[in-house]
Amino acid sequence: MWHSDQVPKRVDHDQRRREIAEALFRIAATQSLQAVTLRAVAAEAGISMFQVQYYFPAKEQMLQYAWHRITELSGERSGRSIAEALRTGDERAVVRACLLSVLPTDERSRMLCAVQIAYFAVDVTRGGQPPDQQAMLPHLVRLLAGQLDQAQQRGGVPAHFDTRLEADALATMTAGLLSAMLVEAYDTEQATRIIDYRLGHLFAG
Repeated sequence: MWHSDQVPKRVDHDQRRREIAEALFRIAATQSLQAVTLRAVAAEAGISMFQVQYYFPAKEQMLQYAWHRITELSGERSGRSIAEALRTGDERAVVRACLLSVLPTDERSRMLCAVQIAYFAVDVTRGGQPPDQQAMLPHLVRLLAGQLDQAQQRGGVPAHFDTRLEADALATMTAGLLSAMLVEAYDTEQATRIIDYRLGHLFAG
């Protein structure tokens, strides 16, 4: 006789991939990307190496998926605060939300930012990002430049400012703050004051 407890458990394959990525994040954030192996991730996730290999036959495939997952999670996090700012119709508020959403302000975002830095360290060593590894900074620059253009057209940003260069400067400043916060050189309040100070000069017109 067939009993209900004999029914095979359905596996959510997308959820399993995300769990594997989370295990990879924990290793990369606390050790380095070099410490990531199929065996290490399996142990961290509490599953067999065979299960990891079922989804990711090679380490590089796992790393690629994890990076795409990082960009997805970062987009979800920033998207919420940016959407709220967009509803105000205030370009300065949108730019501020874009910059603050990049920073590690809690344990979860701190881990995700640390993983991004781990990937960046590998990219520096090999001299660039792989073609399929979407860079985050250019996307942020485009978003900032678009908002600064709108503000400039409405008189909120002085006409003589180069909005693309200003967007580059804001993005790279925030990337520096991100790294500084990870080593506790700045806390969230200090980083926020720096961003607000810079925006105060930019939107002074």
